[in-house]
Amino acid sequence: MDITLIISGGILLGCFIGLSWFAGSDAPYVPTKMDKIRKILQLAGVKRGKKFYELGSGDGRVVLEAARLGADSIGIEQSWLRVLYSNWKAKKLALHTTRGPSDQRCVNVNFYHGNIFSNTYQDADVVYIYLLHKGVNRLEEKLKKELQKKSVVITQTYHFPNWKPYKKAGDFWLYRA
Repeated sequence: MDITLIISGGILLGCFIGLSWFAGSDAPYVPTKMDKIRKILQLAGVKRGKKFYELGSGDGRVVLEAARLGADSIGIEQSWLRVLYSNWKAKKLALHTTRGPSDQRCVNVNFYHGNIFSNTYQDADVVYIYLLHKGVNRLEEKLKKELQKKSVVITQTYHFPNWKPYKKAGDFWLYRA
């Protein structure tokens, strides 16, 4: 095989993977620090029996932590490559986690490729959002209409302009729908 063809194919594959990993204009890939995630999820009441969504789930770390706390956890992500990676991490974690009285196998986790603006979230108890201003603004009215009154929404760094948070913890703001 011609070396030029192999190099060209490798470059194209690399570009395709790179573009998929960094897909999305409303939610660029910026991972949240793990030490902050558990604290904010506990503050929001994420626990067994709750339904948790992360809109723009990136590498899945927030969704997996919500599952460790016992919640039925769903991540919706625009990048199919990050969805595959997150599902792989969930399966790997489920295989290597032992069951104990307070330990959950991550069987209550699902990651989906999709558009966060076209899905509905009526069954959500907690919704986590780390998007840029444009994405947060697009979701504000949609979530206000769809969520139950007792639902909690967590925003990180970029916040709803018209909702009043009931709690602020650093870059995280918590709202009741």
